[in-house]
This record gives sequence, structure tokens and C-alpha cells, in this order.
Amino acid sequence: MVTTEAKRVQPRQPNCDLDTVLKLEQANLNCFPSLMTHHDGSWISRLSPGGSARRNNSLNFYDVNDGDDAEERLVAARQRFKKRGVAFHVRWTPLIPAEVDQVLTEQNYTRLDETLVLSRSIWVLGDTDVPKGYKLSQVSLDEWIRKYAQVGGAQPGAPLDATVQALHDVLSRVAVELVSLIVETDDGIPAAVLLGVVDGDMLGIFSVATAKAYRRQGLAYALMCEVQRLGAERGAETAWLQVVAENAPAVELYASLGYREAYAYHYCLDVQP
Repeated sequence: MVTTEAKRVQPRQPNCDLDTVLKLEQANLNCFPSLMTHHDGSWISRLSPGGSARRNNSLNFYDVNDGDDAEERLVAARQRFKKRGVAFHVRWTPLIPAEVDQVLTEQNYTRLDETLVLSRSIWVLGDTDVPKGYKLSQVSLDEWIRKYAQVGGAQPGAPLDATVQALHDVLSRVAVELVSLIVETDDGIPAAVLLGVVDGDMLGIFSVATAKAYRRQGLAYALMCEVQRLGAERGAETAWLQVVAENAPAVELYASLGYREAYAYHYCLDVQP
């Protein structure tokens, strides 16, 4: 996501306990592995030089009590990012130590792009009702990434652009089960895509996208129902996803499927040279 204007974000308390936040954050790690990681206690620097996703290029925290020497450790982390030519983003979640948050505030880090983590029990599923004129199928990652690019506007057979190629490279390293779903017209034109990741009793849902010409026809809804059904078959009990807080249509869709906010996170951007 490209940020053209930073909107002020206020940290806020989660709607669930911190054990649940930790479980969801660990699932996020498994769903989107980074090229490189550095562990400093419970602080993890995630680095994927050349990739655009900040979740893979940010400093993350997994213990609210691990805040000793916060300023010095932030300086060291910043240097690791600088060495790799990656902008230094701190990923703020309810697991961030208070000492770190205080330093971020004192040093005027820019807080931007609030994202909601939504979850629901995977049970009580709706039927997968694919609209007439479309077909839904599960495909390989390689095929899914090509269809994903076309849904985003790429021409059939065109080389993947750098961002889509980076996404493919990340997903090819996922150690748990991928559920790659597409909806096509009866003529074989990609109309919508969704990616699920089954990790034990957790189903992560990502990259829900519908081509502009095929929106408001229930395709995303059908994909959501199908991935929940397949996730349940594979033993998942909780479905979860992330959505930018300002994306009202997506938030409304997920709310209609029973998803509720567990917590919110945002990024803190270091503006120092």
C-alpha cells in the first residue's frame, strides 16, 4: 500500500486478551515468512529487501514486558534496516512494550495506516453459492499468482511485475498449507481471487480481490464461504484476516460474515535520515 498522506493514528486497547493477540501474531509470522530475521529477545526484525510489504520489512514485538534498553535496541534495529536499504518501520501492536512506545512518541515517529485484525469461529458456515456464469476452483500457487496479477489489471501472459513476483516468492516459502482459490467467468476470465493459509487450528485469509468489472456480484462472498468450508475440513477452528481500517466496503463484507475486531495495529515510520 502506498501512503500519500499520513493520517494520525491513536494506539488503542485490544478487544481480546494478549494471549489471543500473541497467537494471531504468531500465525501472521507463519503465513508471511521474511527472507531474513533477527531476534533480539522477543523483538524480531523482519527483512525482505526488494519486497514492498511492510509486514515483511518491519520490527515486531511479542512480549509486552521486554522493554529494557528500548532506545539503544531501537538504534541497533534501525541500523540493521539501513544496512539492507530498507525503510525502518516499527509495527505497533498491543504486544509492544510501553518503554518502546514511549520512545516512538518522544522521537516523533509518524504513525500511519491503521489495520484491523478480525476473527471469528470458523463454524456455522454459509453455503458457497457461486453466481451464475462463474466457476470457483482451487489451483496451484503458480496458477493463482498469475490469476491474481490479471485480476489486478495485468495482461494474460505478461511477466509478473516486481510486487507480484515478491508476493509469489514470499508465499512459496510458507511452511503450512495454502488454499489458493480463484473465480473465473465461464469463458475463463479471472474475476476474483483469495488466498487461505491453514496453520493448525487457525485459518488466515489474505489477498481477497475482485477485478473492477466484476465487483458487487457476490464473488468475494462466495470465496469467503468456500475458504472457511475448506479450512474447517482441514481442522481450522478460527478464521482471521487483516483489513485497512478505512476500507469500509471490505469491513462491511467481513462483518456480514461474522468477523469482529480482535485488535488493531499500525506502523511507526522513522523519519530520521
